[in-house]
Amino acid sequence: MNPVKFGDFTVTSAEFVKAAVNLKGLPEERLPMVAFLGRSNVGKSSLLNTLMGQKKLVKVSSTPGKTREINFFKVNNQFFLVDLPGVGFAKVSNAKRDQMSEFIREYVEKCKDLRGLVYLVDIRHGGTPTDIDTVESIRNTGCPVLVIASKRDKVNQSELAKGLRQIQERLSLPEKPLCVSAVKGHGIATLWQDILSAINGTNIVDGNK
Repeated sequence: MNPVKFGDFTVTSAEFVKAAVNLKGLPEERLPMVAFLGRSNVGKSSLLNTLMGQKKLVKVSSTPGKTREINFFKVNNQFFLVDLPGVGFAKVSNAKRDQMSEFIREYVEKCKDLRGLVYLVDIRHGGTPTDIDTVESIRNTGCPVLVIASKRDKVNQSELAKGLRQIQERLSLPEKPLCVSAVKGHGIATLWQDILSAINGTNIVDGNK
């Protein structure tokens, strides 16, 4: 791939490494990881593609909740961006949904290479009860979680302000979250700086601190 620059950071390579359905299936290569989570159809796959400067590396489906495994993508041969199954898991049986929920919980609690988690909230919905419960559960594991708003291109300026205010209040954030657009590129360079801070062991902004 051709290098893609985001502010001060350049993606020189990005590749899919493997998918896992349990902790035994994690990549053997020990590299720092930052994982991405959000409700189904929040735009997670599109955002990951934009972050890695590619269009089809992460499969984007018109069917929400299609991701069934944890998918690992190696960037610049230095770290992994991790795509977790969408919260809500549309059109998945209850048994399968419970299994995936447990796997996500186990991964977040026990993966020693996980540096932090980016949680996406659709700016149009302002933080649903599912978002609130999930973020609280992540915080309870001790894993740093960065809440960001997605789909900036779907709202006007007044809707943006309202959505950011709702997300801040409902998810107990100290300030309004970063709002990104995978389509227009809004906020991508800033998000990369947060990701790199986590990768380098500095900090990923925990919205509960």
